[in-house]
Order: sequence, then C-alpha cells, then structure tokens
Amino acid sequence: MEGCGKRAGDSSKESEQEETGTADINDEDFHLKILKDICCELLSNMLQELTKENTLEGLHQGHLNEQTCSCAFQNLLPLYFASVESFLEVLREADQTLADNLEKRFPSLKV
Repeated sequence: MEGCGKRAGDSSKESEQEETGTADINDEDFHLKILKDICCELLSNMLQELTKENTLEGLHQGHLNEQTCSCAFQNLLPLYFASVESFLEVLREADQTLADNLEKRFPSLKV
C-alpha cells in the first residue's frame, strides 16, 4: 500500500512538473512572439529612414546582402509591406541587381 501511495505521489509530482514545463514553454513562446513583433516594428521603421548613402555604406561594409535582406523581408512581409517597398526603392538606386534578385524571391513586391 505504501508503495502505491508513493507511486501515485511521484506520478502527481511528475504531472505537475510537466504542466509547469508546458506553461513555461507557452510563456516563453508568447514572450518571444512579443520580442519578434517589437523587432519587426523597429526594423520596419529603420528601413523607411535609410537613404541611398546609408544603403551604399551598408552594402560596402557587408551588413546588407541578399541573405540578410531576404531574412528581413520574410519576417516583415506582408505586415510591413510599405516599409519593405520603400527600402526596395532606395536599394534599387544603390544596387539594381540586388533589388531585382529580391523582387524575384518575393513576387508580391513587383510593381
């Protein structure tokens, strides 16, 4: 009998830990979603403020390339379409080839 009680007690403790772990994961997912949303909003604002000179400097220093732009676009589209479109216009002035490649990857951006 004592063994059954211990097993039942152990089982309930494991269930509580599993439930708490699931709750922690859900809280973490929720907080990560909030953080992603904030970062996307910040990035969209920054993209709208970039000038041709800033963009050329970013390209020259290697901070802007097809991979980083694609990653940003994947996270920003379609919610921040206007910001991406604005950036793409500036990018077209700085690097026509890169802008064309990004338009091919993201057909929704084609005018």
